[in-house]
Amino acid sequence: MVEIWVPYGPVEVSFDIKQENLSQILEPQPAKLPQEDYEKRLDAVSADSLLVLSSSAGVQKTLETLLARNKAITRLYYSKNSSLLARKKAQEFGIQAEPFNSESLEDAGIVDGASTRVPAQLKSAPKLALITSIHYDPLFGISSAASDLISLIPELKSEAFKRSVDELPCTPRISNASWYATRVLQTCPRVDAIEVIERTSSGIINLFYGDPESVHSQASEQLVSGFSVNYSSRAERVIFGCGGQDSDRTLNEALSRSFFNIVTNVSIQDSGGKVCMLAECSQGLGSEALMRYATGRFTPGAKLDNVQYFDGLEVLLSFYRIQGTLDLHLLSTLPNYYVQKFDFKPVSAARDSPSSIAQLGSRAKILVVPDGTSTSFAKREINESAVAS
Repeated sequence: MVEIWVPYGPVEVSFDIKQENLSQILEPQPAKLPQEDYEKRLDAVSADSLLVLSSSAGVQKTLETLLARNKAITRLYYSKNSSLLARKKAQEFGIQAEPFNSESLEDAGIVDGASTRVPAQLKSAPKLALITSIHYDPLFGISSAASDLISLIPELKSEAFKRSVDELPCTPRISNASWYATRVLQTCPRVDAIEVIERTSSGIINLFYGDPESVHSQASEQLVSGFSVNYSSRAERVIFGCGGQDSDRTLNEALSRSFFNIVTNVSIQDSGGKVCMLAECSQGLGSEALMRYATGRFTPGAKLDNVQYFDGLEVLLSFYRIQGTLDLHLLSTLPNYYVQKFDFKPVSAARDSPSSIAQLGSRAKILVVPDGTSTSFAKREINESAVAS
């Protein structure tokens, strides 16, 4: 028997798989940025104010290190999901904390053919840096400081959605929505970005600071290449975790950060493929779109031209396009009513994960991905394209 541990909420859970049923365990071992280099990059930050866009463990550590070493920073702006962290650190370091105003907007000209308005605080701040942690995202391919920023403004998120709706779920390397987000941020030339790459089990892996477009190009390339794994073929049976902590607090986050990454890369669809996802979801569904779908108030149709964007629509649509192509199982704290509404079969305990997709006595091979949010499958894509050429 092989014992496997998977992040699940704030803890790890384990299950056993017989050796004859185990195909592979896909778990990258990315090289970490040396502490000296990490500190040098933070020492290069020239901002006097920060907009905190994430409250992840990696952002928290980076914020603490940055404020301890850089006394020029005198103000923290915070979004709704980072308010507790920002206010706590502002009090600890004796600086100001101010809510980010996503409703006070100023004209920023035309971006990709559309009139654009951006938050006034971005225009008025002389030396502002956005700080966030990046991860896979079905709309933006890989999230960025730019995408996290425009996601705070409904009209900008809606414009991004229009540009990628036909390609959902987007691949890490190609997303029109990501391109649009970067162009919007470029209307504020005095704004820099800090993007953190982290992993639940390893902490901060890397960090980049500077021009938002350059930063995201480097960070996304590092995320894809540094977390890449080799595997032989797509699998009929897959068990995966969603990274725990911030990555599986809600079903929306678990689907967004891990589910699409896994099912579009390693699982066999439309051919009896079975997938078991371990995602705590202690804070429920996590988006308006998933709640509307679960309560029967919205079902995606063939055309979305006349549908006004609302929170989480890209995740629901991406899921709806995959739903029915796989036999899905889920270990979570969600009520079974919600689990079944999304065509998952509930799994009662982690130890039951293997038997949920491979019956007792079966010789089916199971592929295991302990952390779907920090595993990349770029190497297989490269190999396939090389063969095709």
